[in-house]
Amino acid sequence: MTGVVPPEPTIQTLSPFETGPDTPAGRWLRAFWQPVFRSEDLPAGVAKPITIMSEDFTLYRGEEGTAVVTQALCPHRLTKLSIGTVEGDSLRCKFHGWKYGPDGQCTEAPLQGENLIRRIRLTTYPVTEIYGLIFVYFGDGDAPPFPDIEKFSREHGHDMMSAPLVFNRVYRRYCNYYINTENTIDHAHVPYTHAISANPTLTKVGFSPDLAVVRDITVERLPYGVRVVDTDDGQHANSAVLLPNVMHLQVGQRIGWLENLSWRVPIDDESHRTFSIEAIHTDEEGAKVWRERQAQLQHEVAKYPLTEDIAEMIIRGEKTLMDFVDHPRLANIEDALTQQAMRFITDADRQNLAQSDKGVLQLRRMFMSRLADFIAGDPSATVSW
Repeated sequence: MTGVVPPEPTIQTLSPFETGPDTPAGRWLRAFWQPVFRSEDLPAGVAKPITIMSEDFTLYRGEEGTAVVTQALCPHRLTKLSIGTVEGDSLRCKFHGWKYGPDGQCTEAPLQGENLIRRIRLTTYPVTEIYGLIFVYFGDGDAPPFPDIEKFSREHGHDMMSAPLVFNRVYRRYCNYYINTENTIDHAHVPYTHAISANPTLTKVGFSPDLAVVRDITVERLPYGVRVVDTDDGQHANSAVLLPNVMHLQVGQRIGWLENLSWRVPIDDESHRTFSIEAIHTDEEGAKVWRERQAQLQHEVAKYPLTEDIAEMIIRGEKTLMDFVDHPRLANIEDALTQQAMRFITDADRQNLAQSDKGVLQLRRMFMSRLADFIAGDPSATVSW
């Protein structure tokens, strides 16, 4: 009798970089609430296409103001629903007029029978709109509780919701999300990457000049991530990665103290967006100066290409950083430049991590450990901060 040789077991390589729907890291990130859009950028009655972790979706806001996220394509002929028309709290496909309610149920299909209408239903996703951002849960099962951001900031920050200035920012970067995630706790890059933006003799806005000094760090492993603090007790910078992809940053600014919660959300494996909730703790005069500065900001930014495109120009050797010394987002350009010059880490083992990278190394170990726990079914791996 001929024996049957069983197939070799499938070995799933764990990596933080790939986040498609069938990847370990992609499944883990989907187990948490992820921001996908800034609230002010989505008017009522508008639909938008969005791409999150290499998957396409449709986002729309009903005429009464509720945000809805559905699958990308109409089940009828697979055209994009984002080109459709918002009617009340429903979305009608532009191609043949099939209409879907906010729960995804088909409610109209011209010339079709009732049986088909009852049978057709879009996949929809839980949505929470809070703190100026639209968050979506893309994971399996019921959505987890939303993180208590205010409590977290009171206990680990400066009580950001009590600050006189609270706002949101969104930007895109042409590199893997994890590169930017690691950058959170890489304090050693600041004196060099941000040498220009932290120099008040060259720039109008930017980091405090005290930040651009080489300092050692202490690394603390937390139940939910890794925190790095300057050895001067964090008087200049205190940052943490809240697993899997959130930054909590506290850093000195020229007009006060910035506290920032930022989500690094993959578009695909070579680009991502950052969605932030930011607060500046300052006095009345500092708040006045900041607001007056914002009135000029949009006009100044409009003169330039997008920051990620500026970084690409510099990488190609067409421009230099000094060509953009007056850009109000110079610090963002500096980070985009160094990160997009990496774009994707094809082989992390080729990097030569050193003493100054101890925060990065600790994060990599913890990320992989918690990712392995998630794949093994450990429920603690999806407990949020």
